[in-house]
Amino acid sequence: MSGASDPGFEKLLRRLVKRVAASLANGEYTERGLARLLGISQPHLHHILCGKRSLTANVADLILASLEWPLGDLFSTEELFQLLLRRQAQSESWRPVPLVEGRIGPNSRFPDFGRISGWLCSSARICPSARRIFLAALEPDPVLPFPVQDGLHALVALDETLRAAVDPAGWYVLQWGGAGYVRRIRIEANTLAVLGQASLGSGVEPGEIPLAGRSLLSVVRARLLWAGPDPRKFDPFSQSGSVFPPATAS
Repeated sequence: MSGASDPGFEKLLRRLVKRVAASLANGEYTERGLARLLGISQPHLHHILCGKRSLTANVADLILASLEWPLGDLFSTEELFQLLLRRQAQSESWRPVPLVEGRIGPNSRFPDFGRISGWLCSSARICPSARRIFLAALEPDPVLPFPVQDGLHALVALDETLRAAVDPAGWYVLQWGGAGYVRRIRIEANTLAVLGQASLGSGVEPGEIPLAGRSLLSVVRARLLWAGPDPRKFDPFSQSGSVFPPATAS
């Protein structure tokens, strides 16, 4: 994601005025009823909405409290994401991790890592130098050396450095034919060898992917750092709950 500057206090106040105006326009409130709810005069509210008077911090607090609007709603998703990244950089104990929609598996469409359904906190001790970390649900896959049950999740890094430095002992998330596969791989003479495919026999998933004319990173989409039960329901990212040992970033 590209960087985003902080919106500033004045811009947040303007966004709040626009949101109030939109609520009036769609009939959620009347100007008179909202003024009564806020405890201010209708002319004063009207002048704020028309730009004749500035919205003060006190009245802004009244609006947010009276209408039960979180302050965070005034920020864009990108602004909140950048704020979390800066907070992460200042903390040595935790880092925010976005949970993506969809599942990684041979029968599901490859997740869109730009669609975030929630956030969790991960221990910074798990691959602390990895960048662009996400959490995604895993789908049952007969090739994996462990049973993938409902609720199993994977912590993955889209870090290009980790993806390009292929480690035969590591696990990677591949995108092939529109689906996602957690596999071990190695590079052999300008070919990506995908390990453990012989048991499938379907011909859908190749044992080898030629890299001539194709970028390695277009196939290897992420490095697996951790996999285990849904971390929203137990101690997040506990090593004892992991079905993979924590990865190390080289």
